[in-house]
Amino acid sequence: MTIQSGAVKLRQRWYGYEGAASEIIFMGIVFIWGITFVLTRDALQVIGPFAYNTMRMMIGGLTMAILAGSHWKTVNRAYLWPVLLVGTVLFLSYALQTYGQQFTTASKAGFLTGTNLVYVPIFSALLLRRAPGRLAILGVVLAFAGLAPVSIEGKLTDLALAQGDIFVILSGVGWALYIIVMARYAPQFNIMLFAALHVLVAGFMCGLCWLASEPLYLPLDSSAVWLGVLTTGFFILGLGTSIQGWVMRWASPTHVGLIAALEPLFAGLAGWWVGETITQRVLLGGGLIILGVLASELGERLKKPGMESRL
Repeated sequence: MTIQSGAVKLRQRWYGYEGAASEIIFMGIVFIWGITFVLTRDALQVIGPFAYNTMRMMIGGLTMAILAGSHWKTVNRAYLWPVLLVGTVLFLSYALQTYGQQFTTASKAGFLTGTNLVYVPIFSALLLRRAPGRLAILGVVLAFAGLAPVSIEGKLTDLALAQGDIFVILSGVGWALYIIVMARYAPQFNIMLFAALHVLVAGFMCGLCWLASEPLYLPLDSSAVWLGVLTTGFFILGLGTSIQGWVMRWASPTHVGLIAALEPLFAGLAGWWVGETITQRVLLGGGLIILGVLASELGERLKKPGMESRL
C-alpha cells in the first residue's frame, strides 16, 4: 500500500467517524425538539407568536455569533444570497408552525410537522437532482407510518383538521425546504457563521412582523415564556442549527429528515420519564420510526466510496 492510498483510507475512516458523531449529536438535538412542543404551547398562552419567535431567534443567532469568534473576518459577499434565502425559509417555517400551534394540540402539531418527511425526498430529487435510493424510500414509508400512532391522541379515525392545523401542515413543507436549502448551501460556508447569519435574518423578519401585528409587550415575570425562549433559543436555534449544518456535510437530506422523525418518539419517552404511560400503539409507531432510520442508515453505509449519495 502506498503512502498516498494509506492517507486516502485514513481520511475516509476519519470522515466516517465524524459523520457518525454528527448524527449522534443531532439525535440529541432532536430529543430536545421533542420536548419543546409543550414548552412552546405554554409560552404562546402568554405571548404572541412573532414576539416569541423574535426573542428565541435573536438568542439563538447571538449565541452562534459569539461562538463564531474570529471567523467573522472571513465573511464576504458570497454569504449574502444563501443567507437571505435560508433565513427567509426558516422565518416562514417557524411563523407558520408557531401560529398554528396556538390552535392545536402539541401532539398533533408534532405529527403534522413531521409530514415534512414525505416532502424531503421529493424536493431533493426535484431541486438537488439527488433521487433517493430504495432503502431511503423504504425508510420514509416506515417512519411516516410510525408517526401517526406515536403522535396522535385518541383514535386515528377521529383525526380532523382543527383551526391552525393547515398552518402547521404548511410549516411541514417549509421544514422540508429548509433541509434542502441547508443541504445545498451549508457545506459551502463556515458552519457557525452561516447558521448565525441566517437565524438572525429570520429573527429580524419576525421582529418586523411583531411590530406590525402584535403588542410590544414582554411578560418579564412569565416563567413559561422564558423557559420556552431560552430552551428553544439556545439549544434549538443556537446549537441545533449549527449542528444540523454540520451533519449536512455527511448525510443526505432524506437521511437528516428521517433522524428528525425521531422527534415524537423522544417526546413520548420524555413523557414516560415523568410518569406518563407508553401504550402499545406508541411502541409500535416508535418501532416503525426506528426501523425507518435504520433502513436509511444501512443505505448510507452500503453506498460505494466516492459516489455521490443517492439516499
